[in-house]
Amino acid sequence: MRVWVVICCLAALAVTVGEGQIISDMRPLYDTHKWMELSDRLGNTKGSPLYRGAIGVTFNQAPRRTEQMLLSVIRSAPDSAEASDAYEWLSHLYLYRGQYRALVSIMEKKWAAFPNKKEREQEQRAIAGFRGLPNQISEKIAPSTLHHEDGSIFVPLSIDGSPATYFCDTGAWVSGMSESEAARMGLRVKETAGTLGNSSGSSVGFRTAVAKQVVIGNVRFKNVSFAVFPDNQEPWSVLPPGRRGIIGVPMLVGFGTLRWIRKGTLEIGDRPEPLDIRKSNLVFDNDHLAVTATAGGRNVLATLDTGAETTDLYKPFADAFASLLEQNGKKDSIEERGVGHTEAFDAVTMPELRIQLGGFDTVLSPAHVLLKSIGANCCIGNFGMDLLKQAPSFSIDFRAMILRLGPAAALR
Repeated sequence: MRVWVVICCLAALAVTVGEGQIISDMRPLYDTHKWMELSDRLGNTKGSPLYRGAIGVTFNQAPRRTEQMLLSVIRSAPDSAEASDAYEWLSHLYLYRGQYRALVSIMEKKWAAFPNKKEREQEQRAIAGFRGLPNQISEKIAPSTLHHEDGSIFVPLSIDGSPATYFCDTGAWVSGMSESEAARMGLRVKETAGTLGNSSGSSVGFRTAVAKQVVIGNVRFKNVSFAVFPDNQEPWSVLPPGRRGIIGVPMLVGFGTLRWIRKGTLEIGDRPEPLDIRKSNLVFDNDHLAVTATAGGRNVLATLDTGAETTDLYKPFADAFASLLEQNGKKDSIEERGVGHTEAFDAVTMPELRIQLGGFDTVLSPAHVLLKSIGANCCIGNFGMDLLKQAPSFSIDFRAMILRLGPAAALR
């Protein structure tokens, strides 16, 4: 009997040591954001709540369970490096789901637990604009078909009973509007000390307003926060009243699914597919929605931005495809426009670049490569509507984390 007990204990120890080695081997995948590979490795192990929580945030997987998993990391070792990471992952989870009260609360707990972190002041400035904002609530999600102008991504909605037509923007992590829109809706605007990053890589100040209810088709949200910007800034200054607003990521994620059809409709709120990470080509990474595509014969990662009319490539593309630019590129200067800011960048322009995106062959012509790193370091550029509109339709499933383009871009 004693021998049998010893054998069982040794076997259990071997399993534990083996799993510990496997988890240790996962660290490089975690550090380099190889999320699909990390998920594959996790499939055969137990434990590792930090890595599982990271995968949950990255692939928008079971938000409540993901939240509890990351909180368990903090409870088990409050002053560890893993706890610091868990706080960070929770902040990303709350941000893209519009849970601003929870976002401020978790960051305050992080600052209390790690008062000497060098990034504390920068984080406090970034979070300042979200203080006092509520958690967004999804009251109703049901299939809806909305109508838009041919080739447009502006769709009708109502805010506290007032009609408007705003555009869907997967590059906006906060919904937004102009000051005149906030006044037209009768919303109370609050001063903040916050700033938001824009597509040109700079930061702009903003104020905030909260709508009690936003209705888009058969989808209804409660306590929706908007960043509010001056009307003399782009894009508001070039848009007519009633169209000076953005449907940002927190509401888009709330749709669950969306399917844009070039000829005039947007379908939202349909039943999503189950998640199969091996089939996913979308991730939430460093507060960006990013998509895997193929360009120049290799897989690349780029941010997906339906709020951008055009596609730009950045310095990571220039570094990865130096020989291609040398052969086909010419020096150039490109003006990049974001909310409240315009800036000129040195660039290289190629006549065209073929990109397979969401199962559809697109052509970027011309292809501008800005010689500056903007946005997520892991991304070679920002894919805009000029690529997406080359297909007759595209769909985004935020549950399955899949982008599809083409005639068969149905959600199923």
